[in-house]
Amino acid sequence: MLRIKSVSEDSSTDNSTIISSENQSPYLKEDKRLLIVDDERYILFALRELFSPLYNVRTAESGAAALEIIQGGFIPQVIIADQRMPGMSGTEFLSKTIQYVPQTVRVVLTGYTDVKDLTDSINQGNVYRFLTKPWRNADLKEIIRVCFQHYYLSEEKVALTNALERLEYINREKTELLSIVAHDLKNPLAVIIGMADAIVAGAENGFSHENYERIATDIIGVSERMVKLISNLLNAQAIEDGKLALNIIALNVVPIIALDIQELQIPASQKNIQIVLTADGEPQVAVDEVWFHHVIANLVSNAVKYSPEGKTVHVRIQTLEKNVQIRVQDDGPGISAEEQSRLFQRFEKLSTRPTAGENSSGLGLSTVKKLIELMKGRVWCESSVGHGATFIIELPRVIH
Repeated sequence: MLRIKSVSEDSSTDNSTIISSENQSPYLKEDKRLLIVDDERYILFALRELFSPLYNVRTAESGAAALEIIQGGFIPQVIIADQRMPGMSGTEFLSKTIQYVPQTVRVVLTGYTDVKDLTDSINQGNVYRFLTKPWRNADLKEIIRVCFQHYYLSEEKVALTNALERLEYINREKTELLSIVAHDLKNPLAVIIGMADAIVAGAENGFSHENYERIATDIIGVSERMVKLISNLLNAQAIEDGKLALNIIALNVVPIIALDIQELQIPASQKNIQIVLTADGEPQVAVDEVWFHHVIANLVSNAVKYSPEGKTVHVRIQTLEKNVQIRVQDDGPGISAEEQSRLFQRFEKLSTRPTAGENSSGLGLSTVKKLIELMKGRVWCESSVGHGATFIIELPRVIH
């Protein structure tokens, strides 16, 4: 059952208490914004005189004029609107304000008592209180004070809810991060322990110098993988926290990408994969050289990981009028449209797996996206299941 409370039900309030409550507000008058809408000028004058000592007041003689005030940058915490106005009723006006100021507390002030008007105001206009004319100044002051109090309490609730959601998100990230570390460090640690056991056993069985040298080399390789993983995790977190400072300079992208491809020839040759680089010129872009290497190495190594043996990875550099596009295309299984929407999110592991069991932490593409955005570019994927995937970087071109 809907119960509408009018101002007459609050007629026993003491005026001195009301003023004391207003003076105790922790907010400055200028920060407490009140918008009053009524088509009768003498009512606007009376209400402005009543509330100006307490609030930052703006008035309007119609709903259309009040909307212009809001759209012009005056964001009220509380709105008082007359119900019966020509052109646009109070209900219609208040319902329109929801898209601009959803958190604002809305009050209807009218001399009419039609039940349908009242219910429409509350249901359509998201009205907090309904006040009848005539009013007592003391009662009206107290009700508007309560409206501001309700607004600030609601605002604090939203802030607390957002803070709680942020803490829950951080907690999930830490849990996922620990899961990745536990999973991806467990295997190399097991390998190191196994190699250490082999050294101990070899000492008893007369291992040759060559055996010790081979095992030591393998231990170094596995340890470097662990250090790289930890470094990637720390870098990804620094990027996510906005603590990474980039050194942006103009660079020719062709030799940078060629160097990254050269460094990936060994893992590519192990799968008999060719990496082919083509460029229609030698364009320059403004990037951080170290992190641009990281981005290109990540995308090309992914293309190698997800391509079957004997295939070709194509890296194409295309010079456009204002931008430079770098396209990394593989011959892998492709990515579904649903999974493409999650590609650049942190810790996402898709159903597609590297073709030779290579490692994947789910951090790489998230880091790539953040870095490219910091370099004023964008990155996206074009793919369909069964037809490979193409990752495209687009960066602003430096033109001398």
